[in-house]
Amino acid sequence: MNRLWSWWMSHVSAQMDPRPLALVRIFLPLVVILDLGRALQLGLFEHIFVPFSSGGLSQIQDPHWILAEWLGSSASAIALGVTLVCMALTSAGVWMRPAILIGVLAYAQLGHLFPPGDRAIDRLIRSGLLVLLFSQADRAYSLRQLRADRIPAWPAHMIRYLLVLVYLSAGLSKLIQQPGWLSLTADPPLLRILIDPMAGELSPAFWAAYPWLFRLGGYATIAFELAAPLLLTRHAHKLAAFGVLMHIGIMFTMTLGMFSWGMLAFYPLLLAPFILPVLDTYRPGGEPQQPAGPATPGH
Repeated sequence: MNRLWSWWMSHVSAQMDPRPLALVRIFLPLVVILDLGRALQLGLFEHIFVPFSSGGLSQIQDPHWILAEWLGSSASAIALGVTLVCMALTSAGVWMRPAILIGVLAYAQLGHLFPPGDRAIDRLIRSGLLVLLFSQADRAYSLRQLRADRIPAWPAHMIRYLLVLVYLSAGLSKLIQQPGWLSLTADPPLLRILIDPMAGELSPAFWAAYPWLFRLGGYATIAFELAAPLLLTRHAHKLAAFGVLMHIGIMFTMTLGMFSWGMLAFYPLLLAPFILPVLDTYRPGGEPQQPAGPATPGH
């Protein structure tokens, strides 16, 4: 028991370089801003976040828990504006904690206003931001000029746990609920997904002739997802390198909105051994500096 307690205390008291977590603080809100900006650019906002009774597409499931009950028809515009402002402040490292708290609340209200548009990646980003609320992720790359050489590492560990849950549950779902992923004879599920006209970008006329390619891709995907616990070890950056390739592949072969960008926004934590030496090469002003060391200790 003493050994377990000692391990736990060492785990929660570990320190890390603040820069990987600061990059996550910068990238997560930027993904949200770009996603909402794209909806505005396409002229979708006045349709998807407006109740069906007012001529929009949204069928609000429980109006008693959202701003619409208080703000009426202006709820969507207010929630959008607050979300964008708070995401920008969070990314800039200005008033980070109140910006995250208010921004996540407003962001969640947009999800209530249009439930079908509140995707798993939206919820994962909100969860990641709430973890950052308790971190010192504003101690690097902040407009407030906040600086620290080391910060508590437990929020980074918590985000890693979230990613492990996401990937591992996806892999187990494929194995248990969709046994075709391991079949040597059935049509590869990955091929069906990538040629599906609802989300896939590949042409069935061409790619259907190469099922073996997608069968191998499916095996590699499951292997990566089931290996997700390695993200909790010092070998995380090696597995994450494959994850980067997988998400870039999804980006170019499927239309899933901000999914790939949202997942990759977490990756500075996983790729710290690759990223930190590059960041250590030059100071912001261009002066060389000595390497700062690893982001987190192996555990």
